[in-house]
Amino acid sequence: MKKWFNQKISRQIMSAFYLILITLSVSSIAAYFYTNHQVMSAKTSLDAISERQERATSLWDDWQSLQYEMRGYIVFGDDAVLETVDEKTQSLEEQTQWFEKNGTYEADQIYASDVRSLYTSYTTFVMPSLIKYVQAKQDGTVDESFLQMPSLKSMMPEVKRDPNRKFKMNASDSETMRKSVNTMESVFTNYRTSLQAKETMAKDKLITQTKYAEWIWLVNLLVLFLVILLIIRPFIERTTRQIQLLSKESKLLAQGLHTAPLIPMNRTDEIGELSKSFHQMATALTDNKHRLMSSNDNLEQALQLTLRNEAHLKIRNQLTETLADRDTVTAYPAVIEKMVEITDSTNGSLIFKEGTTVTNIVSHAMSEHEQDQLIATIEPVIRKARTDKVPHTAQFEERAFAVTPVLDASTDEIIAYIYLMRLHRPFDRQEQEELASFARQLALSLLRMRSFDEIDQEREKTARLLNSIRESIVYIEPDGPIQLINRPLLELFDHPSAVESKAEWLIEIDDSITHLKYQVDQLPEFERYLRQTFVNRETGEGITFSINHEQRFIKTYSEEIHYGGKFRGILLVLRDVTNEVEIDRIKNELVSTISHELRTPLSSIYGFTELMIQRDLPSHRQKKYLLAVHSETERLSLLINDFLDLQRMEANKQEYTFEPFDLLAMMKDLKQLHSLSSSSHQIRVSSDVSPLLIEADAKKIRQLFGNLINNAIKYSPAGGAIDIRVTEHNERLQVAITDHGIGIPASAMSELFQKFYRVDNSDTRKIGGTGLGLSICREIARAHDGEIHVESIEGQGSTFTVDLPLTQPDA
Repeated sequence: MKKWFNQKISRQIMSAFYLILITLSVSSIAAYFYTNHQVMSAKTSLDAISERQERATSLWDDWQSLQYEMRGYIVFGDDAVLETVDEKTQSLEEQTQWFEKNGTYEADQIYASDVRSLYTSYTTFVMPSLIKYVQAKQDGTVDESFLQMPSLKSMMPEVKRDPNRKFKMNASDSETMRKSVNTMESVFTNYRTSLQAKETMAKDKLITQTKYAEWIWLVNLLVLFLVILLIIRPFIERTTRQIQLLSKESKLLAQGLHTAPLIPMNRTDEIGELSKSFHQMATALTDNKHRLMSSNDNLEQALQLTLRNEAHLKIRNQLTETLADRDTVTAYPAVIEKMVEITDSTNGSLIFKEGTTVTNIVSHAMSEHEQDQLIATIEPVIRKARTDKVPHTAQFEERAFAVTPVLDASTDEIIAYIYLMRLHRPFDRQEQEELASFARQLALSLLRMRSFDEIDQEREKTARLLNSIRESIVYIEPDGPIQLINRPLLELFDHPSAVESKAEWLIEIDDSITHLKYQVDQLPEFERYLRQTFVNRETGEGITFSINHEQRFIKTYSEEIHYGGKFRGILLVLRDVTNEVEIDRIKNELVSTISHELRTPLSSIYGFTELMIQRDLPSHRQKKYLLAVHSETERLSLLINDFLDLQRMEANKQEYTFEPFDLLAMMKDLKQLHSLSSSSHQIRVSSDVSPLLIEADAKKIRQLFGNLINNAIKYSPAGGAIDIRVTEHNERLQVAITDHGIGIPASAMSELFQKFYRVDNSDTRKIGGTGLGLSICREIARAHDGEIHVESIEGQGSTFTVDLPLTQPDA
């Protein structure tokens, strides 16, 4: 058995493993069952205590609810409450029976006994007497405002009383009964306290058993440690000691230091077999060692040369990839570093030039002082390289220099130099040829970068030109991926990124740009036009549309773009014609207004004069017609004066004569004048100061307030009061004219002072006017360093307030 055991190391190791496994399993199983038993026992105790706590709480809640329902029944006499009382009574009976059946602890039995005693007393004596008492009050037998204990006692049933009962429901006085009922609270509290104590004891017991389990596990680990220390460890040490001996001999043999022959181990397992095989191998290696020594040196040299060539080839490949990169300009430090590494140089530089001027020097392993002195130091070599346009080398003491020109193949112009320096070893012909090859690659890289820069500059110039014009541009290549717009398009459609976009680049169309079309008021026509332009390629004059509910008007045209002898794309131009449309609208309104306003008085003048010419009229009729002609002529004169005043104001040719006068007297005069023309309006003037002297153009100020008072009369057709309030504050005066007429809609407030603007509703259409009065009023106020404001509520009236200075600067 022992011989069989010693033949295999695997048998010895597995035996040790099985021994550890059996020891660990037995001790672990024992500890597990012990711990599990203790935990389950503690859990059972805690569950039982928890159930008793829940049932005791439920019983207490039912008891409280029962008393509450009985009190409600006494107060209100609602028979429906008795059903709830029966449910609570049944629940109390079930909870009490559970405690009587499951009274494990002494406290359970005491609690069940007390609950049963109280329940019996309350349901036998108190509840029946209370129900009888309520029924007696309902029948009129008892007429008491409050429950009287003698009356309640007389209604208690004649039931045999137990003299040993703990709770005596004696109705002799209310205090005795109340104390008996309230004793239930102390019974519940004591029982719950006893349960909490038991729960604490169960938890403490569980903690103690857990500590015992921990000690069991520690003993288990100790037994395992002893097995490993006393049985496993000696076996492993013995085996590893013999393996270490073989390993030591192997290292000595590998290093060529083994001299004495190795004695095979006296073992029958794998280590013994390995020892015998190692002895045979050592003998064979010793014999072959001398034969290999002669060829080893040659192989080592070949290997070093191969590795060095591979490293140089790798660096050359990296240099080639760097020069082919689009961002070579940022990789020039790496380029010169790799050149220095390939040529085993000490340091090096790339010297860039334009014409005869050095524009930049990129160096590696050079100090700032050496870089500053570089051109002066290698000037002779640079001169030769510039003349011959081939690599040149020089030797100064122990330093060797190589300068290689980088030529533009198209112009044969030198655009840069490659400078390298190393110690003790000059640059041979092969290295100069490699440098010339690198120079050609570098030239291609520089020319490519120059082309890219020129392309970028052209792109930036084109983008800046397109972004600087006011028209919005959309360029789309139907057969290609390019879809671009300029920044004015974003500004035209109020795109959020209009401010953030850069002027030096055009903007690619994305979803946010595409969704701008939903601002177009005529979206179906606009989409149809886009299809005709970009799909059907129908270019030329386009359409005029509006956006954002006619906030802006846009006119379009499109052109095909051809270059390189073929069609490339379509350019759509969007021009903001809002001002032109607005001018046309104002022009049309002006013509319409002037035509209408001039036609009315001219028609009257023509009619009256024709009557006077064709008919022989009495003198009083002639005078009446002449007065009408005079009135219409005056109206026509005022209308023309308004147009002329507005024209002079806009041309800054209106003249003002500033002189002091009493504004309050002017307002009173205007009141009398307009009161005569309207008997249905009561014009009232009030002021804090009298007289009120200001310095202004009296005729223009009179025209200003005359227009405002006239508007107040016109736009309050139902009559009413017109209040003129004049106040002074901080060397300025405010004149507020308030009417109680039709008012102004909120939507019209922003355009109220625009020329020719009139509020468009059914009420204002009946009232004539040119829409120039308020515009002239504002110009007169501003000419006097003042302003005019309006506040209005539609249907309730308006207040126009004129703010003017008391004194004016030299006009």
